[in-house]
Amino acid sequence: MQKANHARGLRFLSKLAFITTVGLISAAIAYQAPAQTVVTDPVGFITLTATGATTTAGLYNFWSLGMVQVPVLRGLTTQITGKQVTLDQALSPGQYNESNTVGSAFDPSYFVEFTSGPYAGLMDDIVSNDAAAIYTASDDSGQEAAGVTYKIYPHWTIGLVFGPQNQAGLNGGANGGAADEIEVWNPTSQGFVNYYYKTTTSLGGSGWRSTANTSINVSNTVLYIDQGFEVERRTAAGNVNLLLVGAVKLSNTISVVYGTNSAGLGFTLAGNVFPAGIPLGTSGLYTGNSATGLNGGANGGAADEVQVWNPNTQGYTFYYYKTTTSLGGSGWRSTANTSIDCSTNQLPLGDIVKIQRRIKGSFNWTMPQPFVQ
Repeated sequence: MQKANHARGLRFLSKLAFITTVGLISAAIAYQAPAQTVVTDPVGFITLTATGATTTAGLYNFWSLGMVQVPVLRGLTTQITGKQVTLDQALSPGQYNESNTVGSAFDPSYFVEFTSGPYAGLMDDIVSNDAAAIYTASDDSGQEAAGVTYKIYPHWTIGLVFGPQNQAGLNGGANGGAADEIEVWNPTSQGFVNYYYKTTTSLGGSGWRSTANTSINVSNTVLYIDQGFEVERRTAAGNVNLLLVGAVKLSNTISVVYGTNSAGLGFTLAGNVFPAGIPLGTSGLYTGNSATGLNGGANGGAADEVQVWNPNTQGYTFYYYKTTTSLGGSGWRSTANTSIDCSTNQLPLGDIVKIQRRIKGSFNWTMPQPFVQ
């Protein structure tokens, strides 16, 4: 999952309409660690709105999942060896195994987050577990070690977010061209995988489908919490308001920004995982070292860019880190005005961050928690 050098990306889009409201529920979920210490995480919701299209060309809505599901387990690691992570409590063998099938393949049902240590915020898919340990998709032993804290979360999926029978109310159809689409970026191929709700029962029946294969139910396809995605509306039948209820993610999050590939493409479509905006100046995106953060430059065409959609102007605002001190000094700037400091401009809650990397080499973005616990 979100281990070193995994990431997401995005193409250029024409239109967006996005409305977000946030509410924190005045309740908490209680958990018990092995010593019976009661720990609580705040729970709440965000409301994501997909605006109905006004033209046959469709309307894009940019979403990110600013809530996680409620953690199902937390504690301390006692050993990390390769892909084996031994925990401080007994497990039921197979309880966190990959079990959600998509065709003949398996999708992960759970992921682990290491919440302390030098790589606090590192996340990885869980492949399986026995009575004492979980087994992750990647080798995390080079980043974390015994004694760090962890949380195990269920993954969000298309079926959980939008409902297995499309309870969210997107427009279904006989094929992807006729229905609203959920478009998820594949950072490896630098292209989208498109999903829609199939309403006809022929050729594999109705339900969530990929445009690549209309007979396989993809309801259990994972939507990663740091992965932004698009909802393309092709109908003017009003707005779709989706209430996403979950837990507030605490502590930093490590996500990956891709470098350019052999074709010169290096787009990442990252989602804000927190129910709050993140100022550019404290976002951690620029570190002064292009191996650990964005590459700065004299202008937007030379530097890596952070692109944020403005629903009022129906266009992007392009940000970059200006490294020269001429014409207004160095720091975060927009391409529209290189002399105005933009360090307090925010990466919005519930929205995506489109990052264009112009050099080779991926880096791990440590997304800081933007609020005080």
